[in-house]
Amino acid sequence: MGWVFICNWLLLLIVAGGLHHWFYGVDGQGKLLKYDPRPYFKRKNALFKFGYQAWDNVYYSMIFGATFLCVLECFLRWSYAGGLINSLSFSAHPVWFIALFPVFALWQSFHFYVVHLALHQPAIYKHVHAVHHRNVNTGPWSGMSMHPIEAFGYLSAILIVLVLPSHPVHMLFLVYWLILGAASSHSGYEAIWARDRLALLLGAFFHQLHHRYYKCNYGNAEMPWDKWFGTYHDGSQDATKHTRDRKREMLR
Repeated sequence: MGWVFICNWLLLLIVAGGLHHWFYGVDGQGKLLKYDPRPYFKRKNALFKFGYQAWDNVYYSMIFGATFLCVLECFLRWSYAGGLINSLSFSAHPVWFIALFPVFALWQSFHFYVVHLALHQPAIYKHVHAVHHRNVNTGPWSGMSMHPIEAFGYLSAILIVLVLPSHPVHMLFLVYWLILGAASSHSGYEAIWARDRLALLLGAFFHQLHHRYYKCNYGNAEMPWDKWFGTYHDGSQDATKHTRDRKREMLR
């Protein structure tokens, strides 16, 4: 169990910490490919715990986000070992073994949309999701910066392995998708630009718009949940007007 905690904490520290250092520590590419031109909060601000956005995000990410994920992973590893989960082997079911990866990706996308939509209900938002939305101008550490209740809701996507027969590698696929995908999609940049070329695609303009306009883009770009349910924002002025009109209607 100790190794699970150490590995996940180190992994988040390396990925989120490394991206933060490149973008906001050494200012590796300035505003190049940055979604929001405004500077990342470096001044003291009473809105954040300890007074600073980065410290606030690291605290919630490590204490709640990564820790809750480790607890769930340990429980599921124990369940696999004890036979509580129907284990699936590649040799016995090679087609289903491979098919489970896109199936779990689709499941995570749908789960995220539903949970995220619930978190935006006024009573829940005020006491829970508002912690995450302190980050209007996001950074890599913003991704897993969540209230404990939100962290459990977001990470509970991996509990699908209790229902569908799977292999521990499928569970780990979801673990790393959740923890590392959050750091990447909240980086605030489209990509890493180094040595005068695009080195690595990172960001999610789709989700950046959610942090900017709040009442839109609850899912992710991989699946058109928002288009189907009328909560899509494509970055245009018309979409901004539609989003603001819908928000006013909801507040009446």
